Amino acid sequence: MNERVNKRINSAEKVILITGILLVALSFISEFHFHYIQGFMPDLMEEDIFKRAEAAEVFNSMSFLILGVILIITAFILSKRRLKAKSFKQTNYI
Repeated sequence: MNERVNKRINSAEKVILITGILLVALSFISEFHFHYIQGFMPDLMEEDIFKRAEAAEVFNSMSFLILGVILIITAFILSKRRLKAKSFKQTNYI
C-alpha cells in the first residue's frame, strides 16, 4: 500500500490543524501584547477607557481562541472519519 494513502492526517486536515493552532497562539499573543507591549494597565488611564479597550480586546482574543479550538477539533474529527471510512472499505473488499 502506498505510504501517502496511509497517512494519519492528510494535507487539508494539516492546514485546518495548523490554522487552529495559530489562532490559539494568536489569542495568547494578543492578550500579552495588549497588556505588556501597549501598556494598557488600569493604573495608567481612565477606568472607562480601560474597560472599553479591555472589552474589545477580550472579544478579539476569545474569538480567536474559540475559532482555533473549533478548527483543531474539526481536523481531528475529519481525520477520524476518513480513517474509519478507509478501514470500512478495506474490510468490505477482503
